[in-house]
Amino acid sequence: MEEWTKLATELFNAHVQSFVDLSEEQEKNFKIKKEHSLRVATISEELAKMLQLGAHDRGIAWIAGLFHDIGRFSQLVEFNTFSDSKSIDHAELSVKILRENDFLKKLDCQDEELIFTAIGLHNKFEVPKKLEERDLLHVNLLRDADKLDILKVLTDFYLSRNGVANHALTWELPKGTNVSVNVGKDALAGKLVTKKDVASEIDVKIMQLSWVYDLNFRPSFEHLLRNRFLEKVYESLPKRDIIIDIYRKVKVFAENKLLG
Repeated sequence: MEEWTKLATELFNAHVQSFVDLSEEQEKNFKIKKEHSLRVATISEELAKMLQLGAHDRGIAWIAGLFHDIGRFSQLVEFNTFSDSKSIDHAELSVKILRENDFLKKLDCQDEELIFTAIGLHNKFEVPKKLEERDLLHVNLLRDADKLDILKVLTDFYLSRNGVANHALTWELPKGTNVSVNVGKDALAGKLVTKKDVASEIDVKIMQLSWVYDLNFRPSFEHLLRNRFLEKVYESLPKRDIIIDIYRKVKVFAENKLLG
């Protein structure tokens, strides 16, 4: 696995460095996504280890984590946004880039299609029901690791932004004053909030709180609660009754997952 990680990191860094003449804002967002990718790789491997998976599957989890957002760099340069709805599906673009550049063949990886499946599904609202067991395992590992690190990036941003907007993280949405009806209804019903109902920064944060309903493994909930991500999102929100109720709902849900 050590050789895999060394070569994979070299391929990843070379791809990121192939983009030149970036604006200051683009360089900042490249750094965010590069560091995010490295952390997701680490979290994916840690979750796999806590689930007592073998060394090979831990390696697969790490590689999928490293390359899951490789399409983000092209997306930002071409469209100047991380919003897939305003540009292109970044997961599908990531798979396309990996295939075209033969990154996984260069790693002599025997599980290319497994990794492509995990990466291609990491950002989808729902996972197809008819996946093979091992495919589903790695899809869910990557989805959990990605959400957990996005929560780290966003909560760091929410608690230190000092009024300076970063549109790559806020999706260029208005701040808003309350929770949209469908967003609040789904979050209180224990459902994952869908992006199509999100109309403001407040809605985005409620959607992020609803991610607890889409986590798959006990170690994921341990990571979530240990890092206080739910509290940090909540602290950045206005204290409306519905927001207080949603926060209580997701917090109890996460805590019960540990008890169960």
